[in-house]
Amino acid sequence: MEIESRSQPQPHCHLEHSFWLVPAEPLNGQLRAIIGQLVEKYDAIDFEPHVTISSGPSDDVLTQTIARGISSLCSRVELIPLKLEHSSAFAKTLFIQFQDSGAARQMSDAIKALNARCANYVLNPHLSLVYKTMPIAMRAEICQMLDVPKQTYVFDRVRAIETEIPLTEPAQVKRWRTVFECRLEGRQRGVAASRSCHRAEPPDLVPR
Repeated sequence: MEIESRSQPQPHCHLEHSFWLVPAEPLNGQLRAIIGQLVEKYDAIDFEPHVTISSGPSDDVLTQTIARGISSLCSRVELIPLKLEHSSAFAKTLFIQFQDSGAARQMSDAIKALNARCANYVLNPHLSLVYKTMPIAMRAEICQMLDVPKQTYVFDRVRAIETEIPLTEPAQVKRWRTVFECRLEGRQRGVAASRSCHRAEPPDLVPR
């Protein structure tokens, strides 16, 4: 899906195209409900659950080509949740940290090979649950109380969005633009893809 209107970045920001893994159902709905509850309770900005696997300057044509290419690497990606964490960064206020993933790294490396401007992106698979500037005590309390899915997280779509970097305020989230989205098809290198997308059993989530 392509949208023609383009956002104008803030003077201190620049535009990048970020590649997301999008959760499969019913997980996606469960995570959207959790985000929605946090949005309502803490007057935060709403957004869709995702895991970013790469980001960098790009154009729509190149991004669409890359997204179609990486969608053929796996039919789905499974990530193992480690713990709930929080930070002072707006875009990582409260998040689920995942184990390193061979499948996600394979896709991230493939993007870098096709777009050198993504070369500096450091993959750190996590899924944010709220974007909001909060005192550390409040973040820690939410982290202790929040109940999130503890099973393996399955992702079956890739989405590319245009976003302002750095992400520091709600208005920037409202200006996100979807460049392209498709399902993970896994048509190429079937054996290698299935190995890189293996299933593993998650440990208990430990809040931090």
